[in-house]
Amino acid sequence: MPRYFIDYEEGDKRLVDEDGTEYPDLTAARDAAIAALPDIGRDAPPSDGKRRFVARVRDGGDTVLCTVTLQLDADCGPGSSGEGGLND
Repeated sequence: MPRYFIDYEEGDKRLVDEDGTEYPDLTAARDAAIAALPDIGRDAPPSDGKRRFVARVRDGGDTVLCTVTLQLDADCGPGSSGEGGLND
């Protein structure tokens, strides 16, 4: 099976996969990256309520084969689409 490397980043923080993992194909590696992003995003959000997470799947030659992005935007209060709360 081919070995894929999945690197994660959020802002200026980056986690580089040095070891890689064997997956049957690129779709399986992409699915692993997609599955990991929500878990990474569970930490407390910054005060502005915005976070962006990126996972890059690359091969052993460091070629990026796939990029997965998860963006969280929490807008609350006057003038936002969240105005009025959940129970209006």
